[in-house]
Amino acid sequence: MSLPKTRFVETTLRSPLMHLPVRTAIFELENARILFSPGSMMTAEQLREVGAVTDIVAPTLMHTGGMKAAAQMYPDAKLWGPAGVREKHPDLPWHGILGVDPWPFESELSLIPLPGMPKLNECAFLHHASKALYLTDMVFNIAQPKGLAAWLFFRMFGTYRRFAVSKLFLRYAKDRPALEATVAKIAGLDFLHVVPSHGDAVMNDGKPRLLAAFRERGLLA
Repeated sequence: MSLPKTRFVETTLRSPLMHLPVRTAIFELENARILFSPGSMMTAEQLREVGAVTDIVAPTLMHTGGMKAAAQMYPDAKLWGPAGVREKHPDLPWHGILGVDPWPFESELSLIPLPGMPKLNECAFLHHASKALYLTDMVFNIAQPKGLAAWLFFRMFGTYRRFAVSKLFLRYAKDRPALEATVAKIAGLDFLHVVPSHGDAVMNDGKPRLLAAFRERGLLA
């Protein structure tokens, strides 16, 4: 997969029951270089190969496992995470809270908090240079699941060998109307591609496929 001003690092979180592919992105902005959602399984060599970054972002409370190693590798980088991240990782020097503190890269990498899910506080991001929308755990697209119980897990999530909104994700929604309002906002954004953290990116027809996935779960009229 190749997108403008973007690099990717692919890793896998392995257990006997399930192998979970995890995607990390590096965004080359005009005055910043952002390491987005560093995977917990990234090796020191992979982190070094990323090169110097100005900012490191955890887009959800479920994707903070790689932040400590990334921060140690790049101690001058500013750390960003969602509400609740300071309580989860009080040992890290967080610079800003997504959706609370001013996000300085809005013109190039727009921030879209997904409200009403306090245990996740996931944030979507739209990278304007590539017209790619980044979602973390909201959608999955793993065509070839691996692991003894992968079929069971992904069938429960409603994402077995298909691009879909995760049913597990929706179980965290405490304020469904607030989430649906943000989904309607996403439907109005200008993007071509959808890049999930887990599984294949949906290129070129990402927007119509994402809107169909929203409608399947009753998130969009």
